Amino acid sequence: MIKPAEISTAIQHAFANGHSLAIVSVVAQAAEKTTRLLVEEGGAVVGGTLGLGPIFDASAAEQSLLLMADERQEIVTQTLGETRLLFEIARPLLQLIVCGGGHVGLAVAQMGVFLGFRVTVIDDRAEFVSRERFPDERINLIADDFVVALQSLKITAASHLVIVTRGHKHDEICLQEVTDKPARYIGMIGSRRRTTTIRAHLKREGISEELLRSVYAPIGLDIGAQTPEEIAVAILAEIIMIRRGGNGRAKSAFVREK
Repeated sequence: MIKPAEISTAIQHAFANGHSLAIVSVVAQAAEKTTRLLVEEGGAVVGGTLGLGPIFDASAAEQSLLLMADERQEIVTQTLGETRLLFEIARPLLQLIVCGGGHVGLAVAQMGVFLGFRVTVIDDRAEFVSRERFPDERINLIADDFVVALQSLKITAASHLVIVTRGHKHDEICLQEVTDKPARYIGMIGSRRRTTTIRAHLKREGISEELLRSVYAPIGLDIGAQTPEEIAVAILAEIIMIRRGGNGRAKSAFVREK
C-alpha cells in the first residue's frame, strides 16, 4: 500500500516537470486497505497498484491520461469493468512567461494573473519591468538580457510563452532560445510576413521545421483586435482554446448559418 509521503513526493516530481498526476483508488475500500495507483501525465505509472492485476492497472492508467488531458474536472468517479474507481487529479500551476514589458506585455500579464497563471515578465530594459509599471506583486519581474533570463527559468509542460518584444530582432532571439523547450504554448507577435521571415531565418540556423510549425505566429485569435488590451484578449483566448480543446469559432455561428 502506497504511503502518503510517497504520494507527496510523486506530486512534487510531477509538478517539477509541469505535469499533472492522477491518484487512482477503488471506491468503497476500507481505509486501512485502500490501494492507490499513481499515474503521471505522459504515461508513466510512478507508484502503487490497485491490487487487481497489471492489466487492470494499465487500463486505469490509460483512463487517467484521458482525464488529465481534459482539464475540466479534478475529481471523477468512473466504473472500469465492475469496479468503481475514484480519480483525483493534482494539477501544477500554469506558468505564463511574457517576453516584453511594453503595452501588450503589460496587458497580457495583468490578464494572465486574472486567469490564474503564475506570471513572469522579462525585458532587457529595467524601466519596462519596474514595480511602478507592474504594481501587482504576483507578477514576477526580470530585468536582464532575454536569453539569460529565459535560461534562468525552468520551462515545463505547464509553461506558456508569449513573445511580444519591441522588435523582430528580439522576438527572433527569444524564439530561437525556446523552440526546443517542452512548453505547452509558444506564441510570437508580428504580421504574417514578418513571422514567416523569422521562421525561414531560424530554419536556416538549423531549427527543425517541425518545431517552427508548433509556434503560434502570428499570435492570437483573429478577433479584429486593435488596442493592447484587445490583443491580450486575443492571445489569452488562443491559449485557453488550446488548453481546453476549443475551436475558436463563435458559438452562435451554426444558428446564424441556418
